[in-house]
Amino acid sequence: MRISTSKLLIITILVLTDMVSLADILPVIRNSPEGFSVRILDNREVIFFNPDHNEGLLVVQPSQSTLVRFPSKTETGGILTLTKGEAEGLEISDSYRLITPELIERTITLKAETDQRYFIDFGWNVNGKGNFYSFMGEEKSTVNYTPGCPGKEFGNPEGWQTFPFLGIRNGDKFYGILGDTPGMWENRSFMKFDKENSRLSVCNGDGSPKRTVTFPFTADATSVYRTTFDGWQHIERGEIQTWKTWIFSSDVKSLYDIQLAAHIALANAKGFNNSGIEAILRNTSYLLLRRNLFRPESDYIFISGVGYGWKQWVSDGFYMSRGLDNPKFDKEAHAAIFYERLDYEDNAQYYLIWSLLVKREGGQPDMRTVGRAYRFIREHEKDGLYIPPRLHPDKKCYKTYHDQLNYEDDDSPSSDQGFHCGALLAAKELGFQVNERDIEKAIQGYRRMYNTAGGYMATSLQQQENIGQDALYGEVLTYAVFGKKLLTDEMVKTHLETTMRIQSPFGMRVISKANGDLLDGHSGVYTNGGSWFMNDASNYLDGLIHGMDTKWVNDHIVWRMDKELAFMPAFHESISTVTGKPHGHHLYSWNSGYWWLRREVLKNLGMKGSDPIDDQMDKELGIIHVNGFLKLEPASATLRPKE
Repeated sequence: MRISTSKLLIITILVLTDMVSLADILPVIRNSPEGFSVRILDNREVIFFNPDHNEGLLVVQPSQSTLVRFPSKTETGGILTLTKGEAEGLEISDSYRLITPELIERTITLKAETDQRYFIDFGWNVNGKGNFYSFMGEEKSTVNYTPGCPGKEFGNPEGWQTFPFLGIRNGDKFYGILGDTPGMWENRSFMKFDKENSRLSVCNGDGSPKRTVTFPFTADATSVYRTTFDGWQHIERGEIQTWKTWIFSSDVKSLYDIQLAAHIALANAKGFNNSGIEAILRNTSYLLLRRNLFRPESDYIFISGVGYGWKQWVSDGFYMSRGLDNPKFDKEAHAAIFYERLDYEDNAQYYLIWSLLVKREGGQPDMRTVGRAYRFIREHEKDGLYIPPRLHPDKKCYKTYHDQLNYEDDDSPSSDQGFHCGALLAAKELGFQVNERDIEKAIQGYRRMYNTAGGYMATSLQQQENIGQDALYGEVLTYAVFGKKLLTDEMVKTHLETTMRIQSPFGMRVISKANGDLLDGHSGVYTNGGSWFMNDASNYLDGLIHGMDTKWVNDHIVWRMDKELAFMPAFHESISTVTGKPHGHHLYSWNSGYWWLRREVLKNLGMKGSDPIDDQMDKELGIIHVNGFLKLEPASATLRPKE
């Protein structure tokens, strides 16, 4: 390792002038005989640094590790940049920009003089005071995580987390480091909490050797696909690569505050900061972005959750892309969909709607796959009803997104049917031979699933004794995209009135008996009677679409959000309708779409101005708005876990 250990130190303090008088944390230049380096200070106290004998940015290459020295610096336009750093075959700069008084953006830029493999440790040593935290809680011993590629196939260390986030708490003050989404790091994203050396490391590689990674059909629909993967970043001669991390500070009183502070920092960095709810939901989309290493169709995908590995249901990819609201990633993630992801549940219907939105944005969807999706839904349509086939020949489940309930082979689930109506509208606009009679038959089929005697939408045409709280969100998506209502006002209003009488204290059970009780053998979590935020929120939005009182709708969405966010500032796969506790993945994929879905519904209804739900949730979360950015004020928060 090329590390100089000169004992003679000459220190010159130089700081950025912009925002200095207001800043809570600052990048401060340290000038020694070996060159310039940066420390992060809070009111003269050093927070993040590298030890005197180890000063420098660590770049690891197969033949050596280099602590990069920077012989010069510039300060231009509020950006402080250390320049002319070198590692073998690489020219490197390290720049710092104040975004808010509590947030610093750090950008490492590399230019390759020769082809190289490398990775960077973007971490910092800490001053030894305080406790280490990841998003999931205090880290009391040295531990490694990856937010990138979970599973032993990738040679991962101890475990995984969704949020590339590390930090230290000292009393009521927290200082954190954010890595970028793994999608921008070639899926090579690693974190280490090093207690022995008081260091927080976030790296864009681990130096592991090349190996073949295979996902069999049993893990991902009905196809097998594979790739090679190693722990190195790759750069070619003349290529320039940039890598971003962020450093932030915040007042905190609890783990919840730490988690929320991380969300606020990332949202302020990326511009997802019109409200705290937008921050959490759009951060989720961004953090689940990945490079599409397994297939050649596109550069990017959205994975359904880190613990799911590379699984991506079309609906998850669709809603995450809506949450990120970025045309480039939208087109790429759409192009990543292949047919074996389309031929079950409601995936083909989502794909057709997604294809139309990509086309509206000026994209060019693969019409061969679009055509296969269209033919698939029409081949499994009878008298306007979509009747999904079995995914596995020996199982009657996997018929809807909430895939554990058995349906007979000639049954039509109400969840799928709402999307089927929207898919036919999309297919018509895409140029397929769909007429108004086809669409009307599908709408009438959807309405046939309404149980008039019980006053609710049943889970399917044949299972009229069970109420389905996943029955309406297909209509809400159809309205958001096409401005068209599918059900009658009376159906939707009565369904919600029935729901208010029977729902659990923690939200709507995805499927239950008509009196609200759990189905026999169900536990109240996941698809077995759990409450899924996107379903509940969509049901309320459907009430808004069908003329129900706006304040009533908003109040009930806030009530359901309070249940969702009661334990951590994250939207979950589901919450238990027995205990109220989160179940499955936190920062779960498809919830991201609520942000977009509500925006589009309000737009189609002609409702303008600030969103009262966002305003109320900011108040409850203790979030204020300062100069166009979000800021946490924990003392004012009311929504926190009970001690």
